[in-house]
Amino acid sequence: MTAAHDSEEAGPREPPSLSDSTEDGQASPAGHQSEESGSSWGRALRDIAPYLDLGWRLAATTAGPPGLGLVVDLWLQTTPWFLLGGCVVGLTGAVLQLKRL
Repeated sequence: MTAAHDSEEAGPREPPSLSDSTEDGQASPAGHQSEESGSSWGRALRDIAPYLDLGWRLAATTAGPPGLGLVVDLWLQTTPWFLLGGCVVGLTGAVLQLKRL
C-alpha cells in the first residue's frame, strides 16, 4: 500500500484552520493537502459530472419532440404524422446523447 492510500484509510482530513492561513488568506504549505491524496472527493465529482444530469437530458430529449409533435397534430388535425416524426427525432436525439458519453 502507498502512503496516500494509508492516509485515506485513516479518515477524512480536517480543512486547514484560520491559524494555518497566511496573511493573504492562503493556506500555509503545512496545512495544505497534496493533490494526490487530499482531493479525492473533488476528483470523484469531476469524474461523474457528465453523468449527473443524464436522466434529465435523456427524458427531455426523448419526450420533448413527441410531445411537441402531438400538440402540432392536435392543432392541425393531422394525427399521427407529427407525433411519429417527433418520435423519430426524439429517439435519434437520445441515441446521440448516449453516443456522446
